[in-house]
Amino acid sequence: MEALDKNIKALLSQIRKTDVYREYKKQEEILSKNPELLERVDQFRADNFQLQNEAGSENLFHVAEQLCRESAELRSNPEVNAFLDAELALCKMMQNICRELVEGIDVHMPNL
Repeated sequence: MEALDKNIKALLSQIRKTDVYREYKKQEEILSKNPELLERVDQFRADNFQLQNEAGSENLFHVAEQLCRESAELRSNPEVNAFLDAELALCKMMQNICRELVEGIDVHMPNL
């Protein structure tokens, strides 16, 4: 287990050195200089996450429409757009890492 912990720390160190992670942190820092805007973006991100995890909600279409409008408004700001693009790139990188780990240890996963 000690070797595994060491390798996890090495993986984290390598992730932090990637251009994708560095860009995300750069955009996060830029956005954090405007606390009110950061709060709006965080609320949008939370609402979006909640929508994606609430299958069968009664107002799903209405909420999705509202989030779409909010996304368009927020993304008209170059700082927000750059942050959300950087966040998406980081999430995709993390998904790929997780996929590789799952596939590499032969864990049965249903097709999603």
